[in-house]
Amino acid sequence: MTNITYHPSDELLRSHANGELPESLSVAVSLHCELCSECKNKVEAISQELAKMTWQSNSQPMCTESNEPTVDYTTMLESIMQLDAGDSYLMSTPTHHVFIADKTFEVPYLLHRYDDLKWNQLGAVSRARLIEEQDTRSNLLHIAAGGEIPNHTHKGFELTLLLDGSFQDESAHYQKGDFIWLDASHEHSPKTTEGCLCYTVQNAPLHFTKGLSKLFNPIGGLLY
Repeated sequence: MTNITYHPSDELLRSHANGELPESLSVAVSLHCELCSECKNKVEAISQELAKMTWQSNSQPMCTESNEPTVDYTTMLESIMQLDAGDSYLMSTPTHHVFIADKTFEVPYLLHRYDDLKWNQLGAVSRARLIEEQDTRSNLLHIAAGGEIPNHTHKGFELTLLLDGSFQDESAHYQKGDFIWLDASHEHSPKTTEGCLCYTVQNAPLHFTKGLSKLFNPIGGLLY
C-alpha cells in the first residue's frame, strides 16, 4: 500500500463501523480502507468493540430449573476474535477495472457494483454518476494528464478519495489513497501532471471564484 497522508477522522470511521453513514460516504470509507491498512485496522478494532458491547448488553442471565450449564457467550466471542486464520483460508483480494479516455484503472472491487458508467466530459475533466441521495451525490471523476479544475470553493462539502494518480492544489500534493474533506472555508484549484481518477462526494455544486472561470458557474452542475 502507498504512503497515505490524509485519512477519515476517527469519528467518521466509528460512524462507518456502526452503519450510520449514507451509502455515498460509506463507500468512500470502504474504498479508503481497501487502500489504507491503518484505517482498515482501526475499523476492524472498532467493529470488534461494538460487537463486544452488543453481546454484553444482550447477555441477560436466564433462570432455569434444569441442570444444563450456562453458556458464556461473551467469552465465546472473545475466543473467536482471537483466532488466527491460516494462510490456506486467505484469498487474494479481487479488483475491478474502470475504462476511461483509452486508459484502464485498477480500483477496489467494491466499485464493480457500479459498472454501468455513463461519462460526461468538460474539457480535461470527465464525470460518471454513481450514487444520488437527495442533494448528496457521488461520482467517479477523471482529470486527464495536464488538466486543471479552475479556482473554486464549495457551497457544501466535497470529499475526494484519490483512487489512482496524483494531483496538487495550493495546500498540498495528494496521492493514491488520500481522503480529502473540504467545505466552504476552502478555496483551491486542483491540477494534475500525470492524470488522476477520484471518487468524490458532494452535497452542492462547485462555485467558481476567479476571472473567466466564473462563467462556468451556470454549468457547475456538470461536476456535481
